[in-house]
Amino acid sequence: MHVVVTGGAGFIGSQLAERLVAEGHKVLIYDAFTKQYPAATKRRHVAAALGLPGCSLIEGDVLEAQRFESVFSAQAVDAIVHLAAYTGPVTPDTARTALEANVLGLFNVLERGRKHSVGRFIYLSSGAVYGLRHQGPCKETDPADRPLSAYAASKKAGESLAWLAHQQHGVEVAVLRAFAVYGPRQRPDQMIHRIARKLLAAEPLELPGDGTQVFDFVYVDDAVDAVVRALEAAKGFEVLNVGSGRGTTLLELVDRLGAVAGLVPTVTFGPPDPTIPPVSLADVAKAERLLGWRPATELDDGLRRMFGWMRAEEFADEA
Repeated sequence: MHVVVTGGAGFIGSQLAERLVAEGHKVLIYDAFTKQYPAATKRRHVAAALGLPGCSLIEGDVLEAQRFESVFSAQAVDAIVHLAAYTGPVTPDTARTALEANVLGLFNVLERGRKHSVGRFIYLSSGAVYGLRHQGPCKETDPADRPLSAYAASKKAGESLAWLAHQQHGVEVAVLRAFAVYGPRQRPDQMIHRIARKLLAAEPLELPGDGTQVFDFVYVDDAVDAVVRALEAAKGFEVLNVGSGRGTTLLELVDRLGAVAGLVPTVTFGPPDPTIPPVSLADVAKAERLLGWRPATELDDGLRRMFGWMRAEEFADEA
């Protein structure tokens, strides 16, 4: 299968590309190397995939429709995995940028896919689409029309565009609502990475609110496995949660990070973040049933691997 992975030089995308090539697929990575974090870091992440036969790279933004057209120049594309997105904290000043990248960018990808008869499409959405929740777990049939951020709204809009591609053009679509993915190569603006950096630097940790918010942390290898299985099994239009199915409060996360690192965290509490719901927890029964997928990595094991990567990155940055 010839697969285009947008955002393929990023946290999840670079590891997905390696997995797909290792399984015999041809992969074309399309990535803009945006300034949300250093381009040199992303290039280091994607180097392993590009060193494998069958993997190539085109630099470009999904907002550049004509540039994206170039991914179809070499050979027919069987599937697109769309990971490219404006991610991280979205402020009133960056909301327009996020909406353009995540909605118009997706539209461009879908339109070019339609033009070139791409029959399979995997869209990485987010558990954030469930919005304000006081209890869990979230099921795919639950309402997802009250977002708490522009990012969440853009992801839900993307799901609607993916549905149109299926409804109007017969594209086989899997929408994966990823919860809090963590692990090696995680972006520095993501929660576990930020907390771990401060912990390693012996700096106090300021948590939003009282620290009792519940998250569903899923290890990157498990998330990648869900994408690969969805790519192989996509049929019709399906929305699937990708999480661990286990809830962890922020305070519990800090304690477990400290235990894994052998450090004692100092915690303070700041104002609550209105974009964080009290509970964000996935029901993963549908993904188990349709994909034969289940998360395999325990949180403490995943945190150990992530700390190991972070320490290796420090040496790489110094070299």
